[in-house]
Amino acid sequence: MARDRNRLVSFQEALGARLKLAAAQPKRESRLAVRVADHNLLLDLADIAEVAQIAQFTSVPFAKSWFLGIANVRGTLYAVSDLPAWMQGTRRSAMTAATRVVLLGQRLARLRTALMVDRVIGLRLLDAMRPLTDATLAPWEKARLTDADGIVWREADLGKLVEQTEFLQVV
Repeated sequence: MARDRNRLVSFQEALGARLKLAAAQPKRESRLAVRVADHNLLLDLADIAEVAQIAQFTSVPFAKSWFLGIANVRGTLYAVSDLPAWMQGTRRSAMTAATRVVLLGQRLARLRTALMVDRVIGLRLLDAMRPLTDATLAPWEKARLTDADGIVWREADLGKLVEQTEFLQVV
């Protein structure tokens, strides 16, 4: 019995030490990596409510070509924009099996906005990237970064993006 108690005490002490060590480590920030046209974007997870595959949109007459329309997601209406087409100033992007819609989260919920992206890549750690100091940033960009493979990433500020005059003028 005493032996079991000693093992339990040892386990609790070791667990406590590991928790203290973990708390002392710097927090690692991650971003959702997506592909948009020829660009790699990093999106703050705090600004994202959900990533979904939505196939049906209700079009809006006289809207710009990059504005896909309105989508009903579990009873909530979202204004859906084709982000690749908006960024390139081109016609609508082709929807593929990899195409996803990023629903903006709590901080930006009042806008009820969704952004179509070509592909979701996954999570990327910011501390594993280096900032590009000589890059000219778009008004909606926080930073440009490069990863260990030399791939350039644009960290988007979704709050600034959806407040761009060009983005708000859908008709």
